Amino acid sequence: MSLINPISRLFLVLMISGSMVLSGCSYIPWIGGDNEDDLAFEEDFPFDDEDSGGFEDGRSASSDDDDFFAEDSQGGSDDAFISDDGFGDADDGFASIDPRTDKKELQGDVASLQTQQESLISKVRELEEILGSLGPKINATQERLEGSLSAVSGQSEYLEPEVEELKLQVARLNDEIARIKATKMSRAKSGTKQRRKARASTPPEYNQALSSYRSGNYDESILLFQSLAVGSPPDSLKDNIEFWIGSNYVKLEMYDDAITQFETVINSYPMGNKVHDSRYMLGLSYYRKGESSKAVEILQSALKGNPPAEVRGKITTQLSEIQ
Repeated sequence: MSLINPISRLFLVLMISGSMVLSGCSYIPWIGGDNEDDLAFEEDFPFDDEDSGGFEDGRSASSDDDDFFAEDSQGGSDDAFISDDGFGDADDGFASIDPRTDKKELQGDVASLQTQQESLISKVRELEEILGSLGPKINATQERLEGSLSAVSGQSEYLEPEVEELKLQVARLNDEIARIKATKMSRAKSGTKQRRKARASTPPEYNQALSSYRSGNYDESILLFQSLAVGSPPDSLKDNIEFWIGSNYVKLEMYDDAITQFETVINSYPMGNKVHDSRYMLGLSYYRKGESSKAVEILQSALKGNPPAEVRGKITTQLSEIQ
């Protein structure tokens, strides 16, 4: 049994070595060449036949393996290993990658993100504080608005009857204004008719006496007006007759007689159309007579009587002359 085992081992080694030399270790002979599960030892163990010269003994293969791992263990540079595989050579178009540089860049990015995050957190806290401080103010403002609205609604309910009353008063005033306008229009029409009748009923003696006054024939004008007054002149002309007689006396410098005529017009015909003119002429007569203080008193009283614009201008001019 001791001789059979060494012989069988030698036989197996020879068969394996011969088959590997002849076929390039494409399959294991004891499994069979026709089996589909052959193992491709050439791909797993690429050795150069020319350098090795075949497996004459087991020592050559092991020495190659030792040389391969020895180069790696003796501190062969990473660049040499990458160059053998074709990744480290610059001519292949791939740049070398430095892990330390990538690590520093990542650390910088992380630090920047952390800074931005802290800034955002601080801003969020500031906004939360602002919102917290605005909350009471908003509530107080809302309460004031509600109080103001309630007060306004109460006042509107209180003022509503007064507004309605004012509307009624405005309506009544509008009606009154319309009525006054209508009355004024009717009075204006009736006054126009009366003036037309007066003109139509003016006697020729009146026009003749007035024409004599305007022509400067004062004595003749006085006689014509006096003869007209003795007759039965129209009532609308009686105050005019007395006024023009007094005006003739002023032209003749008979101021006492003129004062008597103008006082008659003022006292006897206070609603006549010559009352304002008579007050002016009365003041003028006193001034021409030499009684300036009396003239100023009469003229100032005449201004208080709200005379027409034409007469007011005459009175103001005369007062400025006296004063």
